[in-house]
Amino acid sequence: MPLTLALDDVIPLTFSEYDAAADWAEREHDNLLQAVRMAADAGHDGLAWQLSTVLWNAQFPSASGTSWPAVGRIGLEAAERLGERAAQGALHTYLGMAYTRINRQTESLESHENALTIRRDLGDRLGEARSLNLIGLNHLRARRLDPAARHFEQAISAFQEQDTAHWAATAMSNLATTHYRAGRLPEAATVIDQALAAHRTLSDQRGEGNILRVLSDVQRERGEVEASLASAQAALDIALSLRNLRLEGFWLLTFGDAQQAKDQYAEALTSYQRSATLHRRLADRSREALAWQGVGEVYRRLGRHAEAADFHRQAASAHRDLGDEWHQALALDGLASAVLGESPEEARRHWTQALRLLAAFDDPRAVAVRDTIESGLTETS
Repeated sequence: MPLTLALDDVIPLTFSEYDAAADWAEREHDNLLQAVRMAADAGHDGLAWQLSTVLWNAQFPSASGTSWPAVGRIGLEAAERLGERAAQGALHTYLGMAYTRINRQTESLESHENALTIRRDLGDRLGEARSLNLIGLNHLRARRLDPAARHFEQAISAFQEQDTAHWAATAMSNLATTHYRAGRLPEAATVIDQALAAHRTLSDQRGEGNILRVLSDVQRERGEVEASLASAQAALDIALSLRNLRLEGFWLLTFGDAQQAKDQYAEALTSYQRSATLHRRLADRSREALAWQGVGEVYRRLGRHAEAADFHRQAASAHRDLGDEWHQALALDGLASAVLGESPEEARRHWTQALRLLAAFDDPRAVAVRDTIESGLTETS
């Protein structure tokens, strides 16, 4: 039966509360996926691309990352057939975000760069700023920290020019994360204060939770363990209130780190194991491996070295498969420490491989990690 529904025939739904909207999005998700395919098959290209963009924005908070890219490509092809450049820019953006969720970083970057080109051609300054921010996130996830920082700074400036406080605060949070991951804690703390104040002024719970996660990391490294635990708990409470398993899984990693620092090892194991389970469900192998790494660290602290080694091996293998040399090196460092007592020779092999992987990184944190590994090698030679 041909599809004859037009958008003018649709009566918008309204919801009394967030939970009601989330329930509807979860219940109708599969139907919306099928509607995009039916529209394209029936030759309704306008409806196909419009429905695919609606579906991206109407996904329930914990939808698997694997479900949307196929219909996103259907929508993009429909927009291309119609010459709808603005729609193409939006769909490239959504595809870039979707690919990031399932660790297809090369395709993610290509999609965001395509969106940036289109938005510049159209003179869409706000869209350009969003693309700059998303390209920065791609560089951040790949630990290309200097390009990430440059893109975030350009995005912040453009968002401020457009008087879009929400997006400016979001890019500030991303810049704070970049400084933290580089080991530049004073710079991170300065931007965190600005971003946290902005998110709270805007009543942006998701943004507040995200920057609380970064704040917790900085506090932990400064030795402010109680404050770190409180910040991580506050972030996690926000994720739970939003019923967002993606945020819960990610922020549980920080919560587990804070619990470790507090010597709450049983609690940290629970946090990491829950995070691993959620990320497996969401098809995010990278963050699932980060959770395994956390489990390995806890077992190592408990003196359960064989179990620690197993989890570090799993993490190293996953990061190797994903081409993530930074996290592979960290997992190998943990593995070396776990096997050191039983086999110093094996530990040296893992540390030597980790040093090769770290050679491409020159930020302060990378330098500190290399120094620690080199000290370990010296002590075992």
